[in-house]
Amino acid sequence: MTRKAMALAVPLLLALTAACGGGSQAADVGQVGPGPNDKPTAEVSGRYPLTGMPAVDAAKAARHAVAVKIDNSAAARPQSGLEQADLIYEEFTEGITRFVVVFQSSDAAQVGPVRSVRPADPNIVKPLGGPLVFSGGSPGVLNVVQQSGVTQVTENDRVTLKRRSGRRAPHNLYSTSVDLFRKAGAGAPPPAFSPFLRQGQAYAPAGVTPATRLSLSPAPGVQAAYVWDPPSSTWKRSTDGRAHLVEGGAQISPRNVIVQYTDYTIFGPDPKVRFPEVVGSGDAVVFVNGTQVKAKWTKSAPGAVTTVVDSAGAPIPLAPGQTWIHLQERGTAVTAS
Repeated sequence: MTRKAMALAVPLLLALTAACGGGSQAADVGQVGPGPNDKPTAEVSGRYPLTGMPAVDAAKAARHAVAVKIDNSAAARPQSGLEQADLIYEEFTEGITRFVVVFQSSDAAQVGPVRSVRPADPNIVKPLGGPLVFSGGSPGVLNVVQQSGVTQVTENDRVTLKRRSGRRAPHNLYSTSVDLFRKAGAGAPPPAFSPFLRQGQAYAPAGVTPATRLSLSPAPGVQAAYVWDPPSSTWKRSTDGRAHLVEGGAQISPRNVIVQYTDYTIFGPDPKVRFPEVVGSGDAVVFVNGTQVKAKWTKSAPGAVTTVVDSAGAPIPLAPGQTWIHLQERGTAVTAS
């Protein structure tokens, strides 16, 4: 199925589905886009590339994306800033999961806790063009990041990353969007993550069926579940049987959930580390607007965008808003009802 290359899925040009024709543009918990306190600098045409939301701020639409590695151990919760992210990748990491959290169209006053890098991370973020922010890593993994050419921002950068009082190490390293985008500097925006539904567009991918609940185990020590919430047009997430809240009390609530099945490979320099392989092709399931679609993903090279199509080979458009991507080990159970 996938090649044993240390390459990982990058912004999944996942065609997904959503009969809502784009959904509400209100500042719902899981919806990425301009919030009530955002001050547009200029009206611009088009959409933000990673969310498909209307681009109302020219500076944000044109800036780099920034990816941050965030912990998901019980001691790290509640995390900060996830509700403002455009994309979130969840990967298995030594018994738990960690997130690769991507910001571009929105800002977050607090982002963290920031943790260490893993072998797959550079290939997740490389097509985005911006930096990868993390606390550190083993020598072998740091060498992978160095060889990838991705710009690194580590805890050695004490202007961008700071230890926060009131949280215990190692779960106390944080940043802000102001510091993250200052560090990213000027540059091109990322490529489009996916085709997105437009207002009134019909949604009819091959094989679409209703689904309002989703549960899976993204790691042996983690249970995740989502329930479709029609009033907010989002999937409300629970982790280990409890509503997964961020600091401030908001529940994690993406507009789209993508399960991408991958093989996990042992990392030679550090055998306790396993990482997802996503160059090649495999199965996927995409969830949006109370539906599910079985799909196929393809990624031709480490720097290529991943495409996802339905059983008829047609791209599946996503609903505008935040997307959560589970890099799920092939052969593990995912239950939808």
